[in-house]
Amino acid sequence: MKTLNIPCFFLVVFLNSCEFSDKSQNLGKQFLPKIKSVQLPLDEKSTYEFFIYQVVGDSLLVLNQVNYSVDIYSLSEEKLKRRIHVEREGLNGLERLNTFHYHNQDSIFLFRQFQLNNSLIVDINGNVIDRIQHNEFKSDIDGLINHVGTPLMPTILIEDELHFTVFQMTDESIENHDFTYEHSLNIKSGDFTSYPYIKKPKSFHNNRWVNETFSRIKIDKEEWYFSWNLSDSVYHILGKDGVLNQSKPIALNGVIATNPEPVPKNSYKEYWPKMMAESYVYGKILFDNDNNVLHRIRYLPIIPSPTFNLSTIDPYLNKNFEILTHTLDGEFLGSTEFKSGTYDPRVLFMGPDGIYLPKIHPSYEGLNEDEIVYDVFNIQ
Repeated sequence: MKTLNIPCFFLVVFLNSCEFSDKSQNLGKQFLPKIKSVQLPLDEKSTYEFFIYQVVGDSLLVLNQVNYSVDIYSLSEEKLKRRIHVEREGLNGLERLNTFHYHNQDSIFLFRQFQLNNSLIVDINGNVIDRIQHNEFKSDIDGLINHVGTPLMPTILIEDELHFTVFQMTDESIENHDFTYEHSLNIKSGDFTSYPYIKKPKSFHNNRWVNETFSRIKIDKEEWYFSWNLSDSVYHILGKDGVLNQSKPIALNGVIATNPEPVPKNSYKEYWPKMMAESYVYGKILFDNDNNVLHRIRYLPIIPSPTFNLSTIDPYLNKNFEILTHTLDGEFLGSTEFKSGTYDPRVLFMGPDGIYLPKIHPSYEGLNEDEIVYDVFNIQ
């Protein structure tokens, strides 16, 4: 297996490791029991850094930056089924392959970093079907589209429109209360549509915070669940023809209010590491269609001690974390808590049998270059 240092697909992703005296993976509370494990093989052209992925039925599709391909694994058969190779150069080449979206076997979208124009549409065999062309897009940096397309906020094709999220690229846009995060591209006309009624919650205006980002679930053309990473509430947002109909906050905090503190603007870099480590921060939100519930990741505060240098650790890998489970109307069902050191909760996913948590923490003693192991948790 080859190792790879992938650029920042997530806003704060540093694969630093540290020593842990206690390697147990569960803190005691376990609403979601472990039901099984899944082992997927890795070869010399693979890495277990499955950072960009999509689940389609029983298949796990992974962007393989080492091999410059999209790899398709069967979760039930636990094996690699197919590789879609992507050329880097030439007539059918694609530079800076950054993310993808599988719509069907004849429409697989391969996106360039910071740009949509000239991105590829291929079929399951890798044959180029078309290239994306579009008209002018208004961005905070001319010529660039900070098109995210990660599993936290995946790009989705609905009818003829690619729906996507953008992040801010300048300090000015981070502090802009009216920054527009959600857009769509009509792949036939090349025209963009923006959804400006999706905004940062007012409680986060006029300050800087340890985390300014979110996870979102796209339900339909103008329906979302938005989970801001410092908000105890998840917002169910409904619009029609570009007009907001509903933005309903649903408390998904496990009945524990987190009360985040703003970071001093003039000393942001100085205070951020310690405040981030000692704060509650939410992560990915998952929709469990079979059980009609929402799962939400929450990273727990690190208690200051001589063991941790809070200015150097990666909080997302060194924080203990929990999976909060609620009904769609916010009823809290239970928490499942884990100690850091075994899993990477940033890249868990909802699969056919439940929540798949990868055992790929840099400090995990069982890390194996020949396979990636997922423990699967589900409601019983």
